[in-house]
Amino acid sequence: MDGPEQPGDSVAERLKRARKLKGLDQRQLAQRMSFSYSLVKKVEQGVKPPSAAFVAGAARALGIKVSTLYGTSENEVLDEPSQQSSGIADLRSALDAYDEPRPEGDALALDDVTARLVAASDKLVALHHADVLSELPNLLHHLYVLADEPGRAGELGRAVLHDAYRMSATVAGRFRQADLAAIASELHVQLAPRTGDPLRIAISAYHRSTRYLQHGDYRNGLRLLDRAREHIGTSTNGRAVAIQLDLRSAILAARAGDATEADDYVGEARSYASEFRPPAAPYYGVDASTTNIVVHWCATPVENYNGTEAVRRASTVEVVDPHRPERVGHHHIDMARAWMLHGDRERTLTELNAAKEAAPNATRHHPSVAETVRMLVASERRATESLAGFARWAGIRI
Repeated sequence: MDGPEQPGDSVAERLKRARKLKGLDQRQLAQRMSFSYSLVKKVEQGVKPPSAAFVAGAARALGIKVSTLYGTSENEVLDEPSQQSSGIADLRSALDAYDEPRPEGDALALDDVTARLVAASDKLVALHHADVLSELPNLLHHLYVLADEPGRAGELGRAVLHDAYRMSATVAGRFRQADLAAIASELHVQLAPRTGDPLRIAISAYHRSTRYLQHGDYRNGLRLLDRAREHIGTSTNGRAVAIQLDLRSAILAARAGDATEADDYVGEARSYASEFRPPAAPYYGVDASTTNIVVHWCATPVENYNGTEAVRRASTVEVVDPHRPERVGHHHIDMARAWMLHGDRERTLTELNAAKEAAPNATRHHPSVAETVRMLVASERRATESLAGFARWAGIRI
């Protein structure tokens, strides 16, 4: 497990230490990052909160991992006996058993496995990650058998296995098992061309783009998604996948510093949703819903430190969706950053508490939440009881 957080050990402090160890001054770091000297200085001083793009850019320039600047472990070890630690071990074993499946119980038909995966997907949306973790390993073992069937039956089995691999990557990520998530991601990327469904190649590319997003390689991420669009076609399901790619492209473009390009991608997603009425979730992990489009529309200005525009956009919409608590929680986290940039500390804390209510686990572990809380503390002479209470709940030392 991660050790106790040290007081004052913020991204700003870690950045300053790493920069000095590299032998760079603030101007030299700014030049390597393609950010302004003024912004680097303000982040190190704790005057400006570091955006995800800023942290990724700093990590690339300094030759270190993003997790080092955030002070998080990329692979938290669940070493205490528990349902979660047992489930992680079982999932790890199952992902490695594709050539020697050991399904438990009677053989399951593909329809049965599919129904169980649909139920597991619903549990993930409801943020019941531990329940899904306990079910996935045996479903993988059954799917290995089904995926090895000849002809079309095998293709259909591999399509469902593709979903199971992506679900495995999601669950591993939720439990901060970065290496396990990477293994599952590689497996679904390799499997996609063998499912008989070109859209799955595009879906895997969307998930691959996460790496480019995390490591600040935004233009290469955009090129990857452009190539993925060659597999989409004109079906309604294809339009749903196109929306997913556009929304990821919007964030990549925003973090690359091009706000106009980001808005163009969101606008294209809106047009697809309006003109073609594609299903909101034709595949596991694809979210072409109006909620997701609105969340991205409000979020893109924050990536460019334009809190005022993000606040303006959010004032024109209402993000309430009981079927997507994590999306709603993420929206409130983004809006907390926006209100902090806008200069309203009270509204910042209100948004953090709204995120906590919508998606508590995701909020507790989101790296920007800790930085936003520290900015709130730095901007006040003393922490209010409500702010201190939120910090205690999130495990943030202030």
